[in-house]
Amino acid sequence: MSDISDANGMNRRDDMGSRDCVNCMCGKGDRDSKDSRNRSNVSPDDRQVSAEPRISGQHAPTGSKLVFIDIDGTLADEHHHVPQSAVDACRQAQRNGHLLFICTGRSLMKIEQSILDLGFDGVVSVAGARADINGRTLFEHLISPEAIDAATAYFREHDIRNYQWQGPDGMYVSRGYMQYLQAKGSAWKDPQFASRWHVIEDLDTHGQSLGASIRASKGSYFADRGNPTSFEDTCKALSRWFTAVPGTYGKISDNHGELLIPGVDKGTAVAQVARTLGYRIEDTIALGDGGNDMAMILAAGTSVAMGNGIEEIKQAADMVTDSVEDDGFAHAFSRLSLI
Repeated sequence: MSDISDANGMNRRDDMGSRDCVNCMCGKGDRDSKDSRNRSNVSPDDRQVSAEPRISGQHAPTGSKLVFIDIDGTLADEHHHVPQSAVDACRQAQRNGHLLFICTGRSLMKIEQSILDLGFDGVVSVAGARADINGRTLFEHLISPEAIDAATAYFREHDIRNYQWQGPDGMYVSRGYMQYLQAKGSAWKDPQFASRWHVIEDLDTHGQSLGASIRASKGSYFADRGNPTSFEDTCKALSRWFTAVPGTYGKISDNHGELLIPGVDKGTAVAQVARTLGYRIEDTIALGDGGNDMAMILAAGTSVAMGNGIEEIKQAADMVTDSVEDDGFAHAFSRLSLI
């Protein structure tokens, strides 16, 4: 396999058919074109949004690129291992004057310290709802209490036992999701994360609803095999409050997804960070593999899909590289002249 091959037909960004459900990216809806997405500047006014700091006189150095990197399935493999070739590529790209941002669906508190210690220039977390650079939060969006309560009620009504809410204070998980983590082992027992997990059923909400008691920027869930509720059903039911994208539990669930704040995603984060740091959108690069990467794949000036990525991402991206296990990350950096 060559390092990177062009995805066939850029016009496939617009050939996904008519949208079946509002605020849903289930694969049956249409995708915005890259040009129209870049013109979009959504700033939701019904949620808590911190002021975006402006860096006075900030201009990107000539030739410098602003690179946004997904973690799971892009930088790291399914065992959370970052290949040495990817580590070396990141360090060389930074020495060459490029800025590298993690851009992940995880909350900042859920990122392994070993990944943060690689020395990225900034972090976009919770699927674009928050960005941090040099210890400073550039922006943060929070889900409304009503939306959290509506989704939680839906999960309980439809016997979806495995769900979580991620935010600046920790990860709030259902008892079913806790049992999944315990069986999986590493994440629940890791001392870095142990104090950050909170079981929803054990919370003392002091008579308030769950939504009024926690702060969260993203939800995620998966239904047990055999649950008759489909992803499309969930999209439609929660479309008033969330944009739903496919999740990462496809091996164990037929209905799994992430619940994002409408108008806030990895793509809007790419645009906000680029503006703040003085980069033109055409000087941004995004690398991803999964459903919640679609927004940044469409938003960035140049986009790369991993060889292990989902087919929709490969069709939408400008380039397709090898899988993460086959040094696809480093190959992409080489082809893009970052190293």
